[in-house]
Amino acid sequence: FSFTFVFPRKLPSQTFSSNTPPEQLVMVFIALYMKADLSNVTNLHAPAEHSWCLTVKQSDGSEERGPVYVCDDEEHELTGSKGTAHFVLKWEGAKKESYINVVRDFKGVTRPYCAEDSGKEVPIVVFECRGIEPIGWTPEGGYNCESTKGTRFENIDLSDDWCEYDEKASEDEASLEISNVTYSFKTVKEPKKGK
Repeated sequence: FSFTFVFPRKLPSQTFSSNTPPEQLVMVFIALYMKADLSNVTNLHAPAEHSWCLTVKQSDGSEERGPVYVCDDEEHELTGSKGTAHFVLKWEGAKKESYINVVRDFKGVTRPYCAEDSGKEVPIVVFECRGIEPIGWTPEGGYNCESTKGTRFENIDLSDDWCEYDEKASEDEASLEISNVTYSFKTVKEPKKGK
């Protein structure tokens, strides 16, 4: 079994400088699309309070940082603002902070990776970004799934191919596998209010 990363295409740069105040930075929503081969597995997802291991880039520059961990149960205060974010970073030379928020349930976009999705790209999470954008994802541990017969498996490590056996399933459905995990990032539009 092989583990392959597809490096994401370069996202268009935003038209603002590092010195632009955060409230004036363009907010962009970037979805993480996962692709994998599943065998007798469904409902692959990251549970609540999952730490996403990312490499990030300054939106209007070339500076990169990684790995960084972005988790939706962490709240960091934004300097000079009443707001908070799940991940905050101040780039060298910037006057204001850049930040990322995890948006788990992005209406009509994100969902778990299911058996019928095998071999297709599916958006599993969205990141709300200002002044920063994810450019790399390292799928480590902490993911959950179910066998197609409903047996739950937790804390799955996707850094390599995953194999397991479902003792409750018939012989032809007992062997479980998640392999060939790849990813890409794509910008998505914010859902309209009330939709």
